[in-house]
Amino acid sequence: MSKLDKLIEKIFSGSTITYQEAEKLLLFLGFDLEISSSHHNFRKIGYEKTITIKKRKELLPYQIHELRKALVKHGYQERN
Repeated sequence: MSKLDKLIEKIFSGSTITYQEAEKLLLFLGFDLEISSSHHNFRKIGYEKTITIKKRKELLPYQIHELRKALVKHGYQERN
């Protein structure tokens, strides 16, 4: 299992993740990063929503939820 697979599994399990892990995942999914002050905005052509993450040690629960939704939109599913 690759590091990316482990990260995806971690997100679906509801575990906390770091900003660096979230950035790595979003860039892998093809999002572009635009930094505006303390907010890091991830945008992708064809994806209806901008994902905004403030750089901090651990992401907040609603931010992990946004990552989970992005993964589902990109064809990933929670493994049982």
